[in-house]
Amino acid sequence: MKDFYFSNEDDEKEFLKNQKWLIHSLIVESVKKAYNEDLENIVVFRIINPISNFIMTSELNRQDWVDSLSKSLSYYESVEEYENCEEIKELIKKINDDTNRSDKGKKKNRKSN
Repeated sequence: MKDFYFSNEDDEKEFLKNQKWLIHSLIVESVKKAYNEDLENIVVFRIINPISNFIMTSELNRQDWVDSLSKSLSYYESVEEYENCEEIKELIKKINDDTNRSDKGKKKNRKSN
């Protein structure tokens, strides 16, 4: 998790608008970490404004990983970062494969009951 500190709301908005590459990189790395550590959710980053006592937390739950990775994939395609695209596609496939295996196991257990 990465913390970013700002002293006013305009700087926070400017950061979110202009640091898309960094934000998508944090999303991909966070999902990869959560997947590898078998976590249900992970905090990607926080925006902290100590002057106004404001904290915004960007957190991803397992069920949102593929959707978030797909949005990052679209972003990287738009900026022609194809190496990152391949990494994301592989991670999405791993997550989907695990989900499908898990779903099949649940169906088997229901049938045997």
